[in-house]
Amino acid sequence: MRQLETRLARLEEDPPSLESCARPATPEVSYPDLEGRPQVSARNRVMADMLAMALACDQTRVFGHTISDPVSDLLFDGASAGHHDLTHNEGGDQPEVHNITLQIMDQLAVLIEALRAVPEGDATLLDHCVVMAVSEVSLGRTHSLDDMPILLAGSCGGALKTDLHLRSTGQESTNRAHLSVMRALGIPALSFGEDDGYTEDGLSGLEV
Repeated sequence: MRQLETRLARLEEDPPSLESCARPATPEVSYPDLEGRPQVSARNRVMADMLAMALACDQTRVFGHTISDPVSDLLFDGASAGHHDLTHNEGGDQPEVHNITLQIMDQLAVLIEALRAVPEGDATLLDHCVVMAVSEVSLGRTHSLDDMPILLAGSCGGALKTDLHLRSTGQESTNRAHLSVMRALGIPALSFGEDDGYTEDGLSGLEV
């Protein structure tokens, strides 16, 4: 009981008195478009710092963060048109779409580095959590769901293996990755999903 009282008392402090908890710099009031283009990088940096602080200060244990809305025509740096428009209408190997994908991955790296920069004991905040990064489809031009890319960062306290590249050879449901993550988080789920996405199996190659 005393342990719970102490934890609650810490959370009432501003910011809470936890070893890895530190208030990030105050963000700007707004981030207006520059020459018609949203400040994707600046806004993402603020969100990354806030999320790292929220986790480190035990203000939340689950979060969701999006770079852009689904079917978004967000105008990225260097792009001649909106993202969704280009995925359908840019010809050839779609170099502009590829460049946008690289920009989005750069922003994901910012979040991952923000988590890795927070020490927690003899490890880092990133070591103690897991970030699942996904897109809506595997190929925007056709809205294909085959070979859906999923990136996991962090080991969830050692419950997940790292430095792996797993590729499905049998069109398994992506929900197998979700189920493995749920189990790594301590959720004793026996299954996940429904209909064609139903699975009772996680990814054995991922789980420790």
